[in-house]
Amino acid sequence: MGATGLTLPPNSATDVELSNNQGGERMELAVLGLHLTGQPLNFQLTELGARLRRTCRTAPEYRCYVITDPQGARKPGAVFVRDGSGAALEVEIWDIPLEQFGRFMVRVPPPLGIGSLKLDDGRVVKGFICEGYAIEGAEEITAMGGWRTYLAGHPR
Repeated sequence: MGATGLTLPPNSATDVELSNNQGGERMELAVLGLHLTGQPLNFQLTELGARLRRTCRTAPEYRCYVITDPQGARKPGAVFVRDGSGAALEVEIWDIPLEQFGRFMVRVPPPLGIGSLKLDDGRVVKGFICEGYAIEGAEEITAMGGWRTYLAGHPR
């Protein structure tokens, strides 16, 4: 810890869990919008060799909004909240080759980013998060529990 000479304790909540399967190291990535199975940007995962592992929910500490990115695309933006006003949101957990993660990240346009996302089982994985400024005036869809439910009620 700096100049004290003490070492930092391990922090499993922020360490990326890696698995070493055939083909090299892989990591888990949570997606909740346009990268879900059947959605328009899912190919960005599959073309990099990512594999769907499971569908689950976040911890009930997120609020979700329909935001618009600089290209005009409507998508969900999840924002972490500490005040108890959040809900669990549906996510898919994908297993992506570690060497492809950077290629994936550079495709994520602001106001979205990749950060730490807490799951309902207490584990923390990398996943989509949204910058707070983007939700000003945005439609909140937290109560719907996720993007698929929102789309079911709002067909394009």
